[in-house]
Amino acid sequence: MAAGLTARQRVAAALNHEEPDRVPVDFASTHNTGISIIAYNRLKRHCGITSPSYMRDPIPMLASPDLEGGHEIIKLLGSDFLPLPRHINSGMRAENWRQWVLKDGSTCMVPGDFNPVETEAGYIEFSSFNGMALFRMPKGGYYFDSIRHPLNFVENLSQLEEVTALLYRSGIFHIDQAELIILKEQARRIHEETDYAVVASGGPMFFSLYQIGQELFGYEKFFMFMASEPDLIRCWMDFLARTCAEKLRHYLRELGPYIDVIMMGDDYGTQEGLQLSPRMFRELFKPHLAAVCRLVHEISPRVKILLHSCGSIAPLIPDFIEVGIDALNPVQITAKNMDPVTLKREFGKEITFWGGGVRTQTTLVNGTQQEVINEVKEMLEIFKPGGGYIFCPIHDIQEHVPPATIVAIYEAARQYGAYNLADLPFS
Repeated sequence: MAAGLTARQRVAAALNHEEPDRVPVDFASTHNTGISIIAYNRLKRHCGITSPSYMRDPIPMLASPDLEGGHEIIKLLGSDFLPLPRHINSGMRAENWRQWVLKDGSTCMVPGDFNPVETEAGYIEFSSFNGMALFRMPKGGYYFDSIRHPLNFVENLSQLEEVTALLYRSGIFHIDQAELIILKEQARRIHEETDYAVVASGGPMFFSLYQIGQELFGYEKFFMFMASEPDLIRCWMDFLARTCAEKLRHYLRELGPYIDVIMMGDDYGTQEGLQLSPRMFRELFKPHLAAVCRLVHEISPRVKILLHSCGSIAPLIPDFIEVGIDALNPVQITAKNMDPVTLKREFGKEITFWGGGVRTQTTLVNGTQQEVINEVKEMLEIFKPGGGYIFCPIHDIQEHVPPATIVAIYEAARQYGAYNLADLPFS
């Protein structure tokens, strides 16, 4: 393919399993390809950038580089994407920004609705969704954990039927027209005024069919229901699929012309294997996933579906392909049965791998800068042939990764991600 592609053209080629001029690069377009706000502040200081940093959703404590007008770091690292998250994240509107001091003494801008309190034990806590959810960060912690599961009291099917009726009327599982107007204008502006590819995401309350149940019921109870109360799970899944379809119809009809990728997040794996058996996935979850994916492709045929699912998920990849998932993140090659060579050989022609570029659990933590560069080069040599690959580390860059190493990751990705070195301006 010819050199000189725009970022959007480059991404489209990769997602269509064509070889563009270079492998597209993702820096911080999603909650799972991002960077700790503290690491980000250090990176900006390292690069001589003094503009205020933003943190749209404080729960994962990730930077929001796209909110900075000049997009300096995004340009510096060669990213091909800009995010389009919900305007309202975890009950907090991305507006009325104010300064907040981080544990290392650096600062960032946070939404005005974010009002954490410090407890006597040194925890930092805040609640959202009218007190339904409670989040806590331990003293010296890295991010907030959910410590209240609002539906943990549910014990049987009749209770759940009452609850889902209340949840539906509450509007929590809807997206209102006022927010759609804001998002449509943001998406239109990115699409028309830049050449970045737009990744739309909305968190578990918007586009999740599995993980949201764990968060709301509690992991133990949700697993118990999966094993002992399949009718209850089917009732829950019917509710989720119905409300998800309603949201997506409104969302895609307004924003579909301006977005390139829509992301859903459902972790089906652990480090050692699946969280559930393939049979249980196919009976309880796959039909609903297929229906939602079919709806997306019917309303917006150009929009690709990106599934984030951590862990050892290789046995389900054929199912993901069958239901219409176009791309898979984070490609956790550190998990069992996730060998990159095998993944590319068996599935690389049918699904785009989005991630797997460097091991965040090991190499980024313990490796030298040269070891990081060598691993980036190795992963690109495995994944890039034939297209169908988008580069980013396996997951979010954590706060202790040195800024020089972060720069080296993306410099190596641009250098070794080239399909024809002669096409690149620095060759």
